[in-house]
Amino acid sequence: MSEKSKMDQEYEVGDLFVTESALTLKLMPSRKSGSLPISWFGGEGVTNVRRAAKDIQSLVGKLQGARIRVRGLNVTTDRGLDTDLVATRLREAVVKAGFEVIA
Repeated sequence: MSEKSKMDQEYEVGDLFVTESALTLKLMPSRKSGSLPISWFGGEGVTNVRRAAKDIQSLVGKLQGARIRVRGLNVTTDRGLDTDLVATRLREAVVKAGFEVIA
């Protein structure tokens, strides 16, 4: 990738919302959004970190274009804002997918 194309890229932040049956992502400021059905989140948290990371990468890849790059994800669940992302292994899955966890 040339220096000019690197400079033309826009960086965005994503809001990642996880439920037991779906993964939803909304990018800001472009307002692109998408959803993906999942089966790896339930009970105590992420049951398969590798599969979770692949699904997160896939969803982000669908939404980001050639000029838009996502650096960080703000992660929340349907269990509320006080959910421990480390205990549920969501932080591990997001980092394995290649993104920074913002909250």
